[in-house]
Amino acid sequence: MLLDKVKKLHQFDRYLYWVGERELVRWNKEEHQPKPWTNDPILQNYRFCNVVRMEDKVSRWLLQNWYEPNTKVELILRLVACGLARFINKPSSLEVIGFPTKWEPEVWKEKLRKHRDEGNTIFNSAYMVRGNNGIDKIECVIDYYVKSLYELRNWYHPGSMKSTWENILESFGMGSFMAGQVVADFYWYHRGWKDAKVWSPMGPGSRRGMNRLMGREVKYPVRQSRFEKELAALIEQATPKLSSLLTNRMLGIDWQNTLCEFDKYERVLWGEGRPKSNYAGAYE
Repeated sequence: MLLDKVKKLHQFDRYLYWVGERELVRWNKEEHQPKPWTNDPILQNYRFCNVVRMEDKVSRWLLQNWYEPNTKVELILRLVACGLARFINKPSSLEVIGFPTKWEPEVWKEKLRKHRDEGNTIFNSAYMVRGNNGIDKIECVIDYYVKSLYELRNWYHPGSMKSTWENILESFGMGSFMAGQVVADFYWYHRGWKDAKVWSPMGPGSRRGMNRLMGREVKYPVRQSRFEKELAALIEQATPKLSSLLTNRMLGIDWQNTLCEFDKYERVLWGEGRPKSNYAGAYE
């Protein structure tokens, strides 16, 4: 069986296998090839993010409809837009409030509450966003998380994605992972960050994936500084072994994302668990 062969691979080769096979699924799907898009039963039956983050469905919508048409909006409002996009993470809800060309939180809350009262889901469950001390989630996101972004000063560093991320971490409710999602989106307004191709913040899933790749216990505690060094080494080692058509499109945040998805794949492969979402990739 295919998975028996995959299990015999060194963990680094399994990682390369997952990256290549997940990219094959994307390519076959977009080229309208018949299912199955891969012979791997795990990738056939469970949902995994694309190798390139901005090629996922929601991210692609954001790039085409939220970011690219609004490059002239005031800088701080573009940051607010990134916060709204990732805290809400649902295109239909973002369409309701519209791109923030000015600061009008009461209008956004009213529109979202009306949309919710009409029976619609406001938030995508991809990111864990909770209310604050029992406050309505819509109010919490806008009045606490997004407002805190709007009130940031001297947050933008034109030469460094990492430095911009460190400044955004000062915003209320911003952990390492979510700040990374926001700054990764902001990249599409400013593509001059010299470190964007090789740097990324660590998330809980990418920490587990890196631990697996390094042969450590999955829950081994890793600091951001160590993760950065190991990520840079991974990029250097893996890039020559993957297609340049793929790696030329990848940022550091994408390499980080592959580690998170690799962890999900490994959990299924070794019978440790399963992803929360199924995927109908096996049959027409």
